[in-house]
Amino acid sequence: MIESREVFQDDYPTPILHRNEELNSLSKALKPTGHGQRARDVLVHGPSGVGKSASARWMLRDLRQRWSLESTVIECSGKTRNGILYKAVTEHDGESLVHENHPREKLIDALEAVVDGDPYVLVLDEADVIPDLDVLEDLFAVDGVSVIAIAHQQVKWLNRVDRDLRPHFHGDRHIDSQIEFQKYGVDELVDILEPRVEHGLTGDPTQDGHLERIADETGGVARWAIKSVLSAAELALERGHDYFHDEDVDDSFEHAMQKIRKANLRSLPLPHQRLYEIVRTIGPASGTEMQAAYEKHKGAIFEGRGHEPVGWRRAWDYLSKMDDYDLIRMPGETNSKVYEAVDEELEAPVKFDPRETAEAN
Repeated sequence: MIESREVFQDDYPTPILHRNEELNSLSKALKPTGHGQRARDVLVHGPSGVGKSASARWMLRDLRQRWSLESTVIECSGKTRNGILYKAVTEHDGESLVHENHPREKLIDALEAVVDGDPYVLVLDEADVIPDLDVLEDLFAVDGVSVIAIAHQQVKWLNRVDRDLRPHFHGDRHIDSQIEFQKYGVDELVDILEPRVEHGLTGDPTQDGHLERIADETGGVARWAIKSVLSAAELALERGHDYFHDEDVDDSFEHAMQKIRKANLRSLPLPHQRLYEIVRTIGPASGTEMQAAYEKHKGAIFEGRGHEPVGWRRAWDYLSKMDDYDLIRMPGETNSKVYEAVDEELEAPVKFDPRETAEAN
């Protein structure tokens, strides 16, 4: 029944459907590179799983074919300021003799050397987890370099950007430098699912209404819908079904979401994962209890990271990111939130027990 699992992966190259307006905005921002000029900087924002990264990758692949535009997609999770600069250099020119632990000034000089003033577009994927957004100042200092930052929440991310750098992400009446991706409609999602079924599954094991049901139940989130189709196929195989039964579709949603949560958790930086373990261990916890737990364990959370622990306000941003990823719940108003793990059985891939840490302290 399953012919190719790759078809259901996030980075599977497929035409981008129902994102014409968003792609047009990206195209306008990138158009100057066709004339050898620097692109406009762009903030792409919206919920997880609605095509932000896929659209940026597709557009850059297209422009590489059209006029050999140099670009790099940097997965920012777990990367330091130096790590982002190092990736920008080595992805452009794999022969550069630099190391991630070199002084920042040497990495910037190396980036200037490899770019040499030509257009170079850097996609900062998962930009909300970048610990130090001062890296934007480093990147903007290099002639020819432009940034497409991909984040979940527009205002929250811009508030972390240095005030002097925010104009980079303010468009004009001709070019929109803040592009919002909203959730898909049911019919749009069905259009996205159909080619995945055609190329990823043997024949068409779906029955009338199954794709519409999946599109509706997943609330306009393409990643969840695509993974649910794969999960329904896996469940059908396990149960000896030759095609999707209603029960396979019924159970596919949580089956798929468990996999998505696990992947999301693994993608987060180490401090996020340790903080998640605190929530999982002590939750449900009030805001006061959560803040007290963070202050108690913050030294251990950032142990081995090469920088001082962040304050509670920044740690709250980490928690908000985990909420975006459906890893934790934090309902309630600011002063009366309750923090708990969505799936208490899901452990972070890190050896960190807050109870042992507390004893050590």
